[in-house]
Amino acid sequence: MTQPVGTALARKLSASQEERGDKPRSVLRALRLAFARAAGDVMKLPLTVIGAKQSCRPVDTLAEVAKDDWLFVLLGNGDGVSAAVCLDPGAVSAIVQVQTFGQVMSDPPSARVCTDTDAAMVAPLIEEVLTRASRIVESSSDQAGLTGYEYKARLPDKRTLTLAMVEDIYDVYELTVELGGGVRQGQISLFLPDRQKDGDLDDPDEQVAGPNLEQSSGVLRAELNTVICRMSLPFASLSGLSEGDVLPLVGARVDKAEVLTIDRSRAAVGRLGQCGGMRAVRLNEHETIPSPLNAAEHEFLEARSPTAQSKPEHDLETDIVPITPKALETIEGELTLGDSDQIAAEISKLAGLDGKPD
Repeated sequence: MTQPVGTALARKLSASQEERGDKPRSVLRALRLAFARAAGDVMKLPLTVIGAKQSCRPVDTLAEVAKDDWLFVLLGNGDGVSAAVCLDPGAVSAIVQVQTFGQVMSDPPSARVCTDTDAAMVAPLIEEVLTRASRIVESSSDQAGLTGYEYKARLPDKRTLTLAMVEDIYDVYELTVELGGGVRQGQISLFLPDRQKDGDLDDPDEQVAGPNLEQSSGVLRAELNTVICRMSLPFASLSGLSEGDVLPLVGARVDKAEVLTIDRSRAAVGRLGQCGGMRAVRLNEHETIPSPLNAAEHEFLEARSPTAQSKPEHDLETDIVPITPKALETIEGELTLGDSDQIAAEISKLAGLDGKPD
């Protein structure tokens, strides 16, 4: 018997995905493997999952997944937790036929109401699937969510199904299966309680201890600003500035730069420089700093100021000079050309500029 091209491709894609072992096996993948193996071992029924979908649904929306003519099977465990499995007429008839006639008929199933006998013949397969799936998954929470379920009863309709589910949220696994080597296709849906809402962890100690430092490394962000000069400027002069105007940095000290936090409070005083080709700030330079292993590669290049003092100081005194209409002429007369050029060159070097005209 020749199979349709779409079905054959779907089976090949399904097989290739099952062979991927680079990721931990999820519940959905475990159910795909368990259905195929349990059907072949328990009932000698060739079964392949050619489509799978997982979703999380509130209990009042579970009825939207199934149709009225489906078989509704109620499951339960020793803790009083309820689960359910829904099968369409195509899947139910194939399971019944292979147990009564030894094979799956190619004729479509006749329209009829599912009975308790149908549920009793399907129940061994469902219980075996959940048992095997609990051995395939790797997470302990997933194993606990698949263990202990047994067949309880057949539910007559979708309304009874919704009333029998006692949890608020359920994980819904919708599987499209191919039965009898392509003779029949069917739909199987499983409703399992959502265990993530309880915050279960594989290691209970992690919940008590909280996140580790290595888990937070690389995601924390500290924003620091460096200030080398403060100056006072009248609003009239500020509003009159245009592109190309130059303001002299009075009292600029690259060796005593303020390091400010995000709320503009001073955190430390340091010296501007470069380290490893990147801009850097050396803090608490009055203390002895051990040399790195590769000092040549990570040497801190200081940006020296002509007004730097040899004696280390801890407090930063800020010179605030008001700027008036004649302030620029007064300040320019007090500064030497060499000092201004040197300060500008040092700041350009720290900013990563080469100083060459465009």
